[in-house]
Amino acid sequence: MKHVAIIEVLLKHAFYADQRCPDFAIEPSDDTARLLRNHRCIVRSGPEGVRVLSPLDAAGQPFLPLPGDAALLFYIEVRGGDFAVVTDLTGVSGHAAPVFTDAGAGTDGELGLAPADPARPRLPPGIFAAVEIRPGSAPRPAPFQVSFQARRARWAYYCVTDLAPAGGELTVVDASPAGADGALRFSAATLDPVDPIAAQIAGRYPGMRCVYFVSDEPVAAREEPRKSIELRLGPDRVAGPLPNPSMQSPAKEDLLLQIVTYRAQPFQTP
Repeated sequence: MKHVAIIEVLLKHAFYADQRCPDFAIEPSDDTARLLRNHRCIVRSGPEGVRVLSPLDAAGQPFLPLPGDAALLFYIEVRGGDFAVVTDLTGVSGHAAPVFTDAGAGTDGELGLAPADPARPRLPPGIFAAVEIRPGSAPRPAPFQVSFQARRARWAYYCVTDLAPAGGELTVVDASPAGADGALRFSAATLDPVDPIAAQIAGRYPGMRCVYFVSDEPVAAREEPRKSIELRLGPDRVAGPLPNPSMQSPAKEDLLLQIVTYRAQPFQTP
């Protein structure tokens, strides 16, 4: 018997180069699974999303059409990994039971987050969010997607050096080709007198000074590291590529940090 997709929900994450997050799992709720079985539908699910296939009769029509008012409910589970670290969760943080729905979905099929509703039943334990789709009974593919954005934070470099202030100007530079999309800019900043990282550096590197650089704009996290960040002394590169600040770095929520050193010896990280 021939089957045709009547619903497809793709899960996308901007952090990953192929937008496929390996930490996702999506499955129908018990009621939805029962409804689909009763209508001979097949569910194919994986980290990339879920597809519902309906059998067709000899005339090419649904063998057992879903009710026109059917609501299909799927649960998104996050199974470990770094999802919470690399994801911008500002949109869902205020929702006790986040639900992405096709109500008002645009022509791109992007599902929207339903308004927070204190009366909405809580999600089952371990479930991150739900997806609610009302496909109707038309036997046609209905592609939708839920897109998660990467966490954004400013990057900070603490450069520990024995170079005297008169010895030349140190800068952090993104050496991406001219005109490259998303090139970063860094500016020297004044360290906060009570900055705990600066205090740790002072204790660990007595007699050396710390030069502080911060990206002008927040940087979107991504799976592939940026390999174009350099430390320069005047026009000359003295170290690079610099390691990207760790998403796990003990910094403020909107700031990620990396400590680098510059001495007369080759550059090294502490």
